[in-house]
Amino acid sequence: MSMVQKETAIRLITAFILLPLLVVIWFGGMTALMLSLIFVLFMSGELALSARGHRLDLTTLIITAAIAMPLMLSLTARHMGFDPAALYMAGTLMAIAIVFIGLFSFRHISGLVMMILLTVLGLSLIELLGLDDGGVWLVLGLVTIACVDTMGFVVGRRIGGVKLWPAISPAKTWSGAIGGIVFSPLTFLIYLILSGGDVVLALLALPLGVVAIAGDLIESWYKRSHSLKDIGRLLPGHGGLLDRFDGSLLALPLLYLMLDKGWLG
Repeated sequence: MSMVQKETAIRLITAFILLPLLVVIWFGGMTALMLSLIFVLFMSGELALSARGHRLDLTTLIITAAIAMPLMLSLTARHMGFDPAALYMAGTLMAIAIVFIGLFSFRHISGLVMMILLTVLGLSLIELLGLDDGGVWLVLGLVTIACVDTMGFVVGRRIGGVKLWPAISPAKTWSGAIGGIVFSPLTFLIYLILSGGDVVLALLALPLGVVAIAGDLIESWYKRSHSLKDIGRLLPGHGGLLDRFDGSLLALPLLYLMLDKGWLG
């Protein structure tokens, strides 16, 4: 089986597994929120294990807990309420803890960057799923990221050409990146047509495509700086959730920002 066939097969398997989960997320609610946070914490665990040679030890648990604590604080504050001053103080202390843990637990600053991005991703999902139709937009965002990844792979393999950033990700090309970005509005366009929305808004998916590729490159930077082929081991030979959903690190927080600012209607 060729490399293209292997990558296509793993993408189809991933899509098949995630389809029922996307249906659950579409309808939003607490179930969708808990499912989304479980995914983030699982990816956090993958990151922590990768830093320790895939050994479960105290440092692994500390890294995962450092990412989980701000999410728990945000979730609790959202449903129970906290004094703003106390919330600010707790959040500040947790942010400082993440910086110190990230600096001393990884051998390269890219580990700290990944910790911060996973924390921001989790916080963004909490806010996103608190919006009206947040589940719908989350599914659209995830499908858009998958579209960027898949079309980037297909176009890059077909056309090839100049490498995007050979020192970090030797397999990625400019043609693949442009191909992924060009196809990024497709999911939004279909949804807006079916829902009677303004199809021009589909163009706002273009920056999502750009930052999805940026998230992929940041994850590749982490792997390169830590001499890793993959971060996770959920899919032997193909990595884990973080390897498959690295595009979400920046794209989903940006999607929430767009919705919060009212850019998507």
